[in-house]
Amino acid sequence: MGKTLADLWYRLFAATEKPGASLSFREKNAIRRSQTSSWILLVVIVLVVIPIPSLINKPFALIPSLIALALDIVALFLNKAKHTRIAGVIAIFTIEAGLIGTILSVPGGATAADIPLFILLLQSSIVASYMIAPGWSFAAAIFNSIVTYLIFQSNIPSEELKHVYIINSSVLTGMIEVNIIVAVFTFIIVLSFNQAIANLDRSEEIVSLERREIARQQEELALKQQLEDGIKQLMDVHMRAANGDFSARVPLNKDNILWRVAYSLNNLLARLATNRNLEQERRKEQQAIHALAARLQEGTLPTQPTGTPVDEIIVALNSQRNWKKSSTQSPPPSSQPLPRGGMIDGALERSSVIPPRTASDAPPPPPSTPWR
Repeated sequence: MGKTLADLWYRLFAATEKPGASLSFREKNAIRRSQTSSWILLVVIVLVVIPIPSLINKPFALIPSLIALALDIVALFLNKAKHTRIAGVIAIFTIEAGLIGTILSVPGGATAADIPLFILLLQSSIVASYMIAPGWSFAAAIFNSIVTYLIFQSNIPSEELKHVYIINSSVLTGMIEVNIIVAVFTFIIVLSFNQAIANLDRSEEIVSLERREIARQQEELALKQQLEDGIKQLMDVHMRAANGDFSARVPLNKDNILWRVAYSLNNLLARLATNRNLEQERRKEQQAIHALAARLQEGTLPTQPTGTPVDEIIVALNSQRNWKKSSTQSPPPSSQPLPRGGMIDGALERSSVIPPRTASDAPPPPPSTPWR
């Protein structure tokens, strides 16, 4: 619950860090000062608001209090915009003006009962030390001491307060000493706090650098291992390809730094495998053609398919032979050998005998022309 309210307060009146943002030390320190200063300004505003109900019938004191309240609210929004120093100057002005104005406006002069008002001037040292700079606490303390001394030495205090001062002069010196003591302690505390925060931020930066260095080393080791594995796989595939295994592939994806080399090698092996398959098919066709030629010389046809385009030629020859058998009546087969010039006709008409040609079967010679 408390954390939720604090987060809501920071979102409304202080600078906040965006989730996942990478900020420098100066930016982180500005956000941290803005958040702490918002609580300081809240206390200042509360101290201004508390006496307002009792000042309703005193317009001479009510109006300055309302002006101081308005200025403190403006300082709160300036602090949200990371203008913490300007907000601190405004807060110090409202504190000093409000308290000194109240002391000076007391009817009949300030009395002993108004001594706490002098002590409340100490808050300007606290505000100056944190919201502006640690050394500004001394400036505020010196200013408050001078103002207090001048008021006690003037006719502003009442006779009662003068009498108390004459009887016990340590009243003035005590207030001045308190101002100085508060300024010194505020300076030490704020300075130590800032140094501690700076050391903490440096430690965080060192840890962050170490983490980044470890991550970088891990990435380098992973890349080195990736290269070693990829090179080993490339060498294995090269060895298999050198032994004639063109089906080998390098199993590297696009996340690997060597995937382009693997892709090129795989493409080359695929083309080599395709060319080898084509060469094997060509050799198979040549073998089928030689076998068909040998069978035709024997007067027969192959009976088993070869798995090549030559099978279509065999089927066509078988079809032609069957057609001729069905369309003509063939005599008994002759034991005479087939003539060398008619291998295909002999395979299709092996049962017929081709008679030898005679002179009467020769075509007549062409007409001769007289020689000139």
